[in-house]
Order: sequence, then C-alpha cells, then structure tokens
Amino acid sequence: MTEQYVDKKGLKQYVPLSEVSIWRLERDGKFPKRRQISKRRVAWLLSEVMEWAKTQQQA
Repeated sequence: MTEQYVDKKGLKQYVPLSEVSIWRLERDGKFPKRRQISKRRVAWLLSEVMEWAKTQQQA
C-alpha cells in the first residue's frame, strides 16, 4: 500500500486551522511532522493527519 501525502493546500480540507496554528502544534509535538518531499516542497502523511483528527474529535 502506497502512503498518500497531503500538501499545505490540501491539509486545509482535513484540518480547519491556520498555518501558524499548525506550525505551533508541530513545534510542540502535538501535530504530525511535515516531510520534505523535494528541495522546495513539504507534505504530511495523510494517515497521520487523519489519526490526529480522529483523536481531536474524541477529546
């Protein structure tokens, strides 16, 4: 099974937070870390983002 990645623009479909809020959560270890997929591009693993979103709904 191939992992799917979601870029910054696509992330907004799953996480209704600002870029700054996401960055702060990442910094504090409370959001999945972005992955460097090329020299100038980052993305998040969709499975990690979905798991994070599920835990937020339960809280």
